[in-house]
Amino acid sequence: MKNSLLFRLVILVAAMMCALGASAQEAYAWYSPGSNSLTFCYDNERSICVGTTYDLNDGATEPGWITDGNSAYVKHVAFHHSFADFRPTSTYHWFYEMHNLESVNGMNYLNTSEVTRMDAMFQRCYKLKSLDLSSFNTENVTDLSEMFKGCSALQTIYVGDGWALSEMALAISRNVFNDCTNLVGGMGTTYDANHVNADYAHIDGGPDNPGYFTEKPDFILGDVNGDGLVNISDVTALIDILLNDETAPAAADFNQDGSINISDVTSLIDYLLSGTKN
Repeated sequence: MKNSLLFRLVILVAAMMCALGASAQEAYAWYSPGSNSLTFCYDNERSICVGTTYDLNDGATEPGWITDGNSAYVKHVAFHHSFADFRPTSTYHWFYEMHNLESVNGMNYLNTSEVTRMDAMFQRCYKLKSLDLSSFNTENVTDLSEMFKGCSALQTIYVGDGWALSEMALAISRNVFNDCTNLVGGMGTTYDANHVNADYAHIDGGPDNPGYFTEKPDFILGDVNGDGLVNISDVTALIDILLNDETAPAAADFNQDGSINISDVTSLIDYLLSGTKN
C-alpha cells in the first residue's frame, strides 16, 4: 500500500515538473526569412515561430544569427513586449554587420540593467539613421567598444537618465563612434575623427561638455508609434488611428495646425518622399 502511494506521488511530482518545464519561459530570437526580420521574445511558444530560432549569447560569444549568416539579410529588428521581463547580461554583437538593417522597434522592451558588454552592438549597421536608446540602463556596462563603429548614416542617438558609464567603461571603450561621420549631438556637436572613444558617449552639453548623444524630447514630430523613428510605420499607425477614431498622440500633428486629420497623413508622406526621413 505504501509502495503504491509512493509510486503515485512520484508520478504526480514528475507530471508537475514536466508541466512546469513545458510552461517555463525562455529568451530567444527568431529570424523570419519572409519579412527579413529578427524578433526577440521571452515566452514558452518557440514552436509557433516560422523561421529559425536562436538562444541568446552570453559574454563575448557571438549569437547564432551572426555566426550562421542570417544577420546579413535582416532589415527589421523588433522586441516583443514579453522581452521586458528578461534580463540579458550581454548584447555583444547583436546587430553586428547588419548592413541591411533599417529599423529597430520596441527597444523600450530591452532591459539592460544587468548587461555588462555592449561592444560592437551596432557595428557597421550602414543604413541606420536614428537610434532610440532612451530606456537603456548602463550602470553595469564595462565595455562598449566599437558599439556604433562604421554606422556612417547614423545621425541621432537618443539616450536618457539611465545612461551613465563607470570610469572602467570610459577607459576601456575604444572606437565607439569610429566612422560615424554624420552623427550630430543634441546641442550640435558634430563628428570629429579625433574623438571617437567613450569620452563623448554622453548627452551633448554644448561646447563646454561636447557629446554625441541627444536627450530624447517628450515626443518627436511624426513619430506616431513612439519608436524613436519617423518612417512609413508612422503613416500606417496614423491611418489606423484615424480609421478607428482613436486618440492620436501629439506627435501625429505633423503639419502643426492644431488638429490631427488626413492632412497630417499627407504631410507626413510628403516629408518621407522628400528624402529627409530619419
